[in-house]
Amino acid sequence: MSTVVVKEKKLKSKGMPVDLSEKVITVIAYIFVTLLTLIALLPCLHVISKAFSNGSAVISGKVYFWPVGIQLETISKVVTKTNLLRSIKNSLFVTVVGVTASMLTSILFAYPLSKTDLKGRKFFIVICIISMVFNGGMVPKYIVMKTLGLLDSYLALILPHALSIFNMLIIKNYFEGLPESTMESAAIDGANDVITLFKIVCPMALPVIATVSLLYAVSYWNIYFSAVLYIKSSSMKVLQVFLKDLISSALSVSDSLITDPNVYSHISPDGVVACATVLAIIPIVALYPFIQRYMIKGITIGSEKG
Repeated sequence: MSTVVVKEKKLKSKGMPVDLSEKVITVIAYIFVTLLTLIALLPCLHVISKAFSNGSAVISGKVYFWPVGIQLETISKVVTKTNLLRSIKNSLFVTVVGVTASMLTSILFAYPLSKTDLKGRKFFIVICIISMVFNGGMVPKYIVMKTLGLLDSYLALILPHALSIFNMLIIKNYFEGLPESTMESAAIDGANDVITLFKIVCPMALPVIATVSLLYAVSYWNIYFSAVLYIKSSSMKVLQVFLKDLISSALSVSDSLITDPNVYSHISPDGVVACATVLAIIPIVALYPFIQRYMIKGITIGSEKG
């Protein structure tokens, strides 16, 4: 007897119409999802509205979830008169190079660990778990970077994050779920491990590769503490450091952007911060439509095996 029939009998025994109960549950679910959506969406709409609103409306608190007195003066000034574009270029460089390096190390590490016949496999996995839970701390990391001469360089932002054990384990678990017969066939045809990995395994593992790449991209794009710790040159500041500096000095920045007293009403400190924030999230948000279809499948399948 199916669970649906049992459920219907229980509902009928209680004198409750099946259709009505299902409608009530559906309505409650829609209300709950709608509330969660609004909680996530309204703050974003508020920031976007401030970015395009008249400065006087922002200062007076008239802007909520829709722009008041739409203007583009703030965006124009932030793009042309601040170091926003330079910081975005720095973050893009770190993200692209970092994701490439991280995916290469993660795939090369995950592939041998996915082989059950690898000698010492359990030992290496235990070491990985230990390194994921414990680390040397901030001071030893800084000493290492200074000793290697990597301070004030992009490598200081990339190398410490070049391998995430969590992401590597997701890839490893996905590799374990791939059909072994395909790889055995490639070996029979004379393919070595390198050819098998990059021409057979990676194309089949595209969902998890796209998913983990996005996870790495978000991590590199949001780098802040490492940038504050290792980077001192203003020309190498990444986006998150730029936004922090902008928020802490929003009033002076907004005053410096006002070259004409007649446009004072168009620019406000909160508007400048909101504008920079909106411009900062555009590149990373633009990736989601291209990778979204891989994300759920990649994480779900990659987490099925331990």
